[in-house]
Formats: sequence, structure tokens, C-alpha cells
Amino acid sequence: MKILSIRVVNFRPYREAEIDLTDRDGSVHIIEGDQGGGKTSLHTAIQWGLYGGAGPKSNYTKHWNERAKQAGEEDMSVRIKFKEGSRNYTLIREIDRFNQNQQRAHEDITLIGDTETYSGEEAQDRIEEILPEELKRFFFLDGERIQDLIEEDAGEKVKREIETVLKHRTIINSQDDLEDLLEDRLIPRRNRIEEEAKKRDDILDEISGLREEIRELREQNEEDREEIQDTKSALEENRKELEELNDETIERINDLESDKTSLQSDKVKELSDLKESWEELRYQILADEINETKSDIIEEIKGYEDSLADIERNEVITGLIEDAKQGKCPICGTEGIDHIEQHDTEEYDREESEELTEKVVELREMRDRLESVSYPDHYPVDHQTEIDRINEEIGEKTDKREELLDELGGVPDDSEQDTLENNIKELEDKIRDLEGDIEDREEKIQQKEQNIRTLESKREENASNQELQKVNKKIDAAQTAIEKLNTIRNIHVQEKREKIKSEMNQVFEQVAQSEFMSQRYEGLDFRGDPTDEDSYVLQLIESDGETKDMANHEPSAGESQLTALSFIFGLNKYARYSSTIVFDTVAGRLDLTNSQAQGEFFSKLEDPLLLLVTDSELRDLGEAVKKEIGAHYRIKPDGKDSQLERVN
Repeated sequence: MKILSIRVVNFRPYREAEIDLTDRDGSVHIIEGDQGGGKTSLHTAIQWGLYGGAGPKSNYTKHWNERAKQAGEEDMSVRIKFKEGSRNYTLIREIDRFNQNQQRAHEDITLIGDTETYSGEEAQDRIEEILPEELKRFFFLDGERIQDLIEEDAGEKVKREIETVLKHRTIINSQDDLEDLLEDRLIPRRNRIEEEAKKRDDILDEISGLREEIRELREQNEEDREEIQDTKSALEENRKELEELNDETIERINDLESDKTSLQSDKVKELSDLKESWEELRYQILADEINETKSDIIEEIKGYEDSLADIERNEVITGLIEDAKQGKCPICGTEGIDHIEQHDTEEYDREESEELTEKVVELREMRDRLESVSYPDHYPVDHQTEIDRINEEIGEKTDKREELLDELGGVPDDSEQDTLENNIKELEDKIRDLEGDIEDREEKIQQKEQNIRTLESKREENASNQELQKVNKKIDAAQTAIEKLNTIRNIHVQEKREKIKSEMNQVFEQVAQSEFMSQRYEGLDFRGDPTDEDSYVLQLIESDGETKDMANHEPSAGESQLTALSFIFGLNKYARYSSTIVFDTVAGRLDLTNSQAQGEFFSKLEDPLLLLVTDSELRDLGEAVKKEIGAHYRIKPDGKDSQLERVN
């Protein structure tokens, strides 16, 4: 759709204004005006002319020129001439009367072609075939609003718009027709047949319950699959962090730390041995004196033991003598002995015997203590030499460890490693649990589907109606066709995804020329797996390859505009539709460098472009745009209204 001319009557600030885009060679047409002068009104007028907007009454009350209203002029219209392929068209949308009492307006649309004329809904349908209203954001741009394409929840919307641009409309309409056929004809017809058999009512309820259970199980499986994907991402991050902690340098540091610990233990032992050797040293120094004293004590014990033996012998003899004095033989016990030989004995002294015994015990204890004295295997100087050697080795390993730590950039945190290992184990367990849950649910789904098939068979037996079988075959065929059409749509979009990504990155490279943008970002990408609905959320890729966290760190208005602009023009490369692009507020919040880069990009486009700009925006777009200017109009004030003036 190449727009040739636009004429508006009594629309917003324009009583009557006309733009001719056919008599200039340049492909970039300019409407220049101050803020509030009427640029956006022209932008709105073109869209109203093509698509109608919110309805006659709302359109009339919003857009009716104030001076026309005061003058009683009720006509309001937009006339657009355009070329589509080799055909010329004139589109007229007008409101020619307004019922003041009923607050109702009457709106007409007419599309005049080279050989045929369309009106009303037929005209609107033809416009939709030429350029669907769903795509107007790709051809009628607003620099202040295009950034909603990069919102966090815009993924499904972007995917739908890609499908529309790729002209999936026929497929989508076919799906809608099949779904309408199912919902409006086939399924109701089947239900009516089934209602004829009362015995099947309970079966239908049971089937419905099973299908609901299957739906819930599948939804839960989808949620678990998403959670598995998130968990796998977290697992990969934890493994990567753990791998960084477990490199060769850290192992060497840990080995050195272990060696130091072992040496410290050896040092503690040597210090203990040193202390003990100092304590035992006095025994070694006094060894001769101790041995001499021990010999004296042994001799003294022997003397005391001999004295005790004499005392004990006298005691025995004295006892025997006393027995003999009583006339009884101390040997055989014979009584009546007349004579016994006199022996020389000393009188037994019990107190002396006890004193000698105590003395012997005391001396024996002294002897045992002296005998228990142990002498050190090494002198203190031997232990001190070993301690000095250990200290020197500890120092060497400490220095080496510090060198490795300097290379690594800090001491590794054992608790962090333990945490990561625990996290990995927990995440692996979680994935196994989720996969096990999914597998269990899949088994339940298969069992429930088997139950449904069994019930369906039973239901058909109860129905005993060939018509029911025919309806079910048609339903199965329609559902299969819907699934295949949806598969075709998804495959086509996924095939184009990388190509669209490449195109939008080429645009981004051309328009994001400021030092900040070029140094900070390397391009754009879609998020996630192509099979996911949210995989079409637009993402800025930073210069280090990381994805910008656009959910928590909202991009600036300039970043948003450049991102959305790159996507729109990148996608237009593959559009099955074309149109003169009408762009309002082209600079948005771009700086001078990015505005000029955008201007150079506009100047190289093959399709015509109509820019609605202020004088400063036109200046910022740079010389490249000025060289490509075709038609150039300036908006001039006319009281409360505006007029268009041709600029030579």
C-alpha cells in the first residue's frame, strides 16, 4: 500500500488539508510542525480512514473540528488515495450527519478501485486483506508508544504479530472456522444424539470428569516442565560456579593448607617432646648419683631384712622353748619331756620388728621410684632443631599459598563450596522428583485416556447409531486438522525466528550509534526456547554477551525505542504486506547521535516513509534524510486551527 495523497475535512485542527506524495522523487516525506500543531492528528486521521476506530459516535465527538461544530458543519471525512501492486484505490471514510437529540452519528466507508467499488463491510474487509489492522503498529508508528513491544509480558503478543506479518491469516482463519464448526455444529450435534440415550448420561459425566482430570494433570505437567527448565538453569549455574571453585589452583592451595596443618601438628608434638625432655633432663644429669643412691638403698634394705630374719628366728625359737618348758616336744608333740638343751637367744622385741618392717617398706618404695626414672631419648637441643626445621617449612608453604591466593584473587570459601554442592544435590533431587511426578502423571493420563476410550466405546454401543460414529469421525478429523494447522504455524514462526533476529540486529547496528549504546550493547535476541510462548520477549544483549535483566532494570526510553524500532523494521523485511510507513515523534527520547543514525537508516529504505516531526527532530535526523526528502509540508497555525503549507 503506497499512499499517494491524503485529504482531511473538519478533522481535529484541520478544516481542510491535503497532502500530495506523488510529485517528488525522494522516498522520505516530511510533515513538520510544532508540538501540539497537528502532527499526531494526521497520524490518527490516516488510521481512522483505514480502520474506523472506536465507532461513529466516539469518533465524531473526539475528532469533530471545533469551528466546524460551531458553524453547524456536520461533515467530517478522510480521503486516502493509494496504490496496491498495479491497482489504484481511493478510500473515503466520512460522517455526514449527527443526530443531536439521539447523540448518534452515521458513518460510511467506500473503496473505489480501477474496475470495482466496495462499500460498508465489504470495503472494510478489502482493506483488511490489503493491510490487516493487527499490523498497523508496524506501519503507523508512534515513537512514544512502540516500546510496549519489549514489556515483560509481550512475548505472546509479539509472536502473534510475527504470525500476522508472515501472513498466517489464512491458517488462523481456517483454525477459527474449524473451531467454530466444532463448537457450533459438530459437538452440539453429537451431544444431541447422545442425549437420546439416557444410559449414556452417567458415562458422559464420567468422561467429562476424566477429561478435566487429564487437563489438570497436563497443566501440572506443563508447570513442572517449566520448573524443571528453571531448575536446570539454576543447576547449570551452580555447577559452573562449583567448577570455578574446584580448579587446580584451589586444590594446590588446599593441599598447602593441609600440609601446614600437618606441620603445625608436628610442631605441637615436638614442643610437647621438648617440654618433656627438659623435665627429664635433670634425671639424666643426676643419673650417677641416682644409681649410687639406689645401690646404697638396696644394701640398707638387705641389712634391715637380715635383722628382721634374726628377730623372726628368735621369735620362733623362743616359742619352741616355751612349749618345751611345758613338757611337750615342739617337734613331735610328745609330752613329759624331762630335759631340753639350753639355746642362746635374744629376747624378742615386737616394737623393733615393726619399726624395721616399716623401714624396709619405705626403702623399697624409694628404690622403686628411682628404678622407675626414665631418661629422654633426645636432648632438648634435638627437639629445638626439629622445631626450627618445621617453622621454616611452614613459612615456605605459607609464602607459596599467598602467591597462589594472589593469582586466584582471594581465599576460596569452603562454606560457599559446601553450599553449592548442597544446592546441586538438592536441585538434582528436585529435577528427579519433578520428572518422576511427570512420569507418574503421564501414566495416569494414559490410563484415563484408555478409560475414556473404553467409555466412548461403551457409549457408542449404547447409542447404536451410525450417525454418532460419523459425527465423531468428523470431530476427530477437525481436531486433527486444528492441531496440524497449529503445528504448521509454530514451525513456520520458528523457522523465521533466527532470520528475523538477524535482520533486527542489522537494523539495531545501524540505528544504535551513540557511544553509550555501541559500547554497552552488542545486539538483540528473543528470550528462551522457540517452543515457549514467552520466547518472543525482546531482550537487549550486553557487550559481555549477558542478557540485560529488563524486568528488574527497566531500559531507558531511548533503549526501548531503538529496541522496538529494530524489531519492527527487521520484521518488516519478511512482511507479506507493505505500506508507506507513517512515523510520528521519530526522535522520541533519542540523543543526537542515535537520531542521526536513525536518519541515515531511513534514507536507505526502499519503501516510502512519511515522518511527522518537529523542526528540531528534522534537524537531528541529519543531512542523509534531507537529501532524500520528497514532499515536505509545514503545519502553520490558523487561529485555533492548523493549515498545511508546501515547503519547496
